[in-house]
Amino acid sequence: MFRFGNQKGFTLMELMVVVIIVMVLAGIAVPVYMHYIKEGKKTEAYAILDAYIAGAKVYFQRNETFAGGTDALWLVDDDVANAVYFTYAISDQDGEGFTVTATATDDWAEDATITYEHSGADGSIGDVGQATNDPMFTEAGF
Repeated sequence: MFRFGNQKGFTLMELMVVVIIVMVLAGIAVPVYMHYIKEGKKTEAYAILDAYIAGAKVYFQRNETFAGGTDALWLVDDDVANAVYFTYAISDQDGEGFTVTATATDDWAEDATITYEHSGADGSIGDVGQATNDPMFTEAGF
């Protein structure tokens, strides 16, 4: 290519190669980054579900049942009130177990849930039971 005197700079072809390289790197980095953001948001659910489990066990030791437990009685109402990425619901409470479900809010993980099921408690012998599933938490929709 013909250059005038001592003009310096990059050719259009060199600039295009650099732009293509940057685009390829961004195409790889952005999905990986988004995955880590989603995993980071899920830690909120795991922390609050762990608080539910601990609170439910304390409630069971006092009442010999999981029935009638609420966020306040299971000592998680502050955690749930400050939750940003999930909403939480207690269900299937009885003398032997319960289920807690964390449902993702907004559109970052549409209809995604993390569920913990607990069973096998026996108030007559003070056994609080254990997680129903292995692994402990069941994820859906992520």
